[in-house]
Amino acid sequence: MENLNLKMKNYNSKFKSPACTETSAGKQNERVLRFLHSALSFCILIFTFYISPLFVFASDVYIDTGHSDFFVGDTIMFSVRIDSENKNINAVEGTVLLDYPTDTNIPRVPLDQQRGTLGILVDINTSGSKFSLWPGKPLPSVDNTSISFAGGSPGGLNSKDAIIFNIVLKLQEVGQITLTPNNFSVYLNDGKGTKDEVSVKNLVIDVLSKKSDSQSVDDWNNLTSNDKTPPEPFEIYLGQEGSVFDGKKFLSFSTTDKQSGIAYYEVIEGDLPPVRSIDTYILQEQNKSVKVTIIAYDSALNARESIYMYSPTPDNVSYPIIIIIVFVLLILVFVIYKRRRGFPPNE
Repeated sequence: MENLNLKMKNYNSKFKSPACTETSAGKQNERVLRFLHSALSFCILIFTFYISPLFVFASDVYIDTGHSDFFVGDTIMFSVRIDSENKNINAVEGTVLLDYPTDTNIPRVPLDQQRGTLGILVDINTSGSKFSLWPGKPLPSVDNTSISFAGGSPGGLNSKDAIIFNIVLKLQEVGQITLTPNNFSVYLNDGKGTKDEVSVKNLVIDVLSKKSDSQSVDDWNNLTSNDKTPPEPFEIYLGQEGSVFDGKKFLSFSTTDKQSGIAYYEVIEGDLPPVRSIDTYILQEQNKSVKVTIIAYDSALNARESIYMYSPTPDNVSYPIIIIIVFVLLILVFVIYKRRRGFPPNE
């Protein structure tokens, strides 16, 4: 009987049905797939937390314009922009190089007085800029071949195409013009002043001969002629530091203009003649009360006025001396009070 059972087991194992075999193989394949899925999920998790931070992209500084063709006689506005690559930044500084051939026999002079050059630097403005603080307002070099600046955004910003400032050029002759961001520094809005990695892209344009049947483009005129809004209201602050302006009192002020940008400030101190300023003004009357009027003009000459009433304070008396004088006066008042009440002073 035992031999018979053994033979039956051998027979069943030898002639096992294909369906049973396939079911077993399917379960094994399913286990393998589950294992591979778990392994893949683990690898993705490791990549996300440990490897992906290594691939954070640098902030990208570039220059663009709304035109694709450029002709002699056109006045074009170029925007210096930054793509923060999904990071929060709060400050940018650097230089933009303006590379265009010039007539070496004709000396360079400021802005639109230039002659004999392929391009004329007409204006630098902050129209549409995402930056509102300017420790270093965008200004050209003496020969107008570069523009340096330092700008900040107090609350920080995260943008793919934030305008820093604009450059307006009038195209004078046929040739090639290159605008190159140079020595840029970008700072993260992390409270530590951490520098971000920066990549830059230059812009090269080819200036062609003017078409006889076409009208010249003038971005600058279009911008200023449509700007009817004055600059934003602003405050004036009194300051005094021993390390600046020889310790003299000065006024500081700043505002923004969303359309054509701030062109300049005009300061009127008392009866003195008006003077132009950038963002600070040293008081001429340091020891006399005076009314100071500051007028902010945008590039379309719209104006916004603010007034500061200056009253000098004594700065030759120290706080300890003031405290001693007050203390002595209090003692005298107390003694007089006791005498009037009929109490003799203590022996």
